[in-house]
Amino acid sequence: MPMPNRIWRLAPVALFASLMLVAAVHAEEHSAMPVEVLAPIAPTPVSVGGATRLFYELHLSSYATHDVNMDELEVLNGDTGAVLTDDKGAALNALLAHPGMKSPPADSRGMPAGGIAVLFMETTLPVGVATPKSLRWRLRFSRLAPADPKNPKPDLPPIEGVTPIDGRAPITIGFPLPPGTWVAANGPSNTSGHRRSLQVVDGRARIAQRFAIDWVKLGPDGRLFHGDKAANANWYGFGADVLAVADATVSAAHDGIPENKPSDKRAVPITLVTIGGNYLILDLGAGRYAFYAHLQPGSQRVHVGDKVRRGQVLALLGNTGNSDAPHLHFHVSDANNPLGAEGLPYVFASYVTAGKANFDQIVASTGWKRESGKPPTVRRDSLPGEDEVVEIP
Repeated sequence: MPMPNRIWRLAPVALFASLMLVAAVHAEEHSAMPVEVLAPIAPTPVSVGGATRLFYELHLSSYATHDVNMDELEVLNGDTGAVLTDDKGAALNALLAHPGMKSPPADSRGMPAGGIAVLFMETTLPVGVATPKSLRWRLRFSRLAPADPKNPKPDLPPIEGVTPIDGRAPITIGFPLPPGTWVAANGPSNTSGHRRSLQVVDGRARIAQRFAIDWVKLGPDGRLFHGDKAANANWYGFGADVLAVADATVSAAHDGIPENKPSDKRAVPITLVTIGGNYLILDLGAGRYAFYAHLQPGSQRVHVGDKVRRGQVLALLGNTGNSDAPHLHFHVSDANNPLGAEGLPYVFASYVTAGKANFDQIVASTGWKRESGKPPTVRRDSLPGEDEVVEIP
């Protein structure tokens, strides 16, 4: 939820979900590889940064008595069999994480005996090809333990499975902020801090912030602040109106947490109660909830149970909770809980993308400038990707 640690990178947090066993591709072909593969959600196709993408995870648990190494992961179109991605060798390091491991190895492909790992997947669907009903995948492993010449074991076949695709369209919403130039910091990508943040709440692991964005405002000089950056009031977004993204009902609210000063220090200890600072949740209907975090104390103009209209002012942008500079953390999830939920995709009907922010630049005196020869582009029914510069109409 904090901002990019290129300023002080907004330290996002997220969770896992209840896991469903991934179906075998061919019942007659079995693998005795002692690694269990589970999938938390069926991904929904969503337009991000101008392409249709699927964000999902594969959770691995090793039941082996020896270390194993992941060698290759193929993802195929479940309808046609066409290969969508094929990651081999060191390229897998960009996808893998080892939750709970204090010092992950530089090469994360190795799974120790009894270990766990998570594969963070992003699959881009080709233009002009119908969305398949499922994705097929194939995982190949090798043994890291020394072979026993007295008891040789043959190479095991790969693990294969199917991940279904949720064909429902993402909800279309309005912007949570007024017109201006804003940066979608930590926005949807496979490397975003929000995407990779895992946390367990009430005994269940989920990723609440799978599609979260930390909105920070650019001023006329292309910077995030003017003067002393240690003063909240000098940040261009501080005090901006925070708006309802749809006709909805206020389903949760928290207030009374003091402002942080822009830095890596917090005004209060960070817990599950304080992590979002002063926040609001809107019930959008159909099992979707909009979460607004880090609001100014005492600025909320609505209460739990209130009906709100799209575009209505809810509160003011602040710097509370797990936040290192003024910004609005926003995401949509499947439960009335800041983090105990699965993050759901959503899209904006229309916006203008003006390029991508370089955080060293927008903090420095040079500021962000449009790239010459690259005019702004109108995107419809889409989400901005990580660090996209967005002009809200």
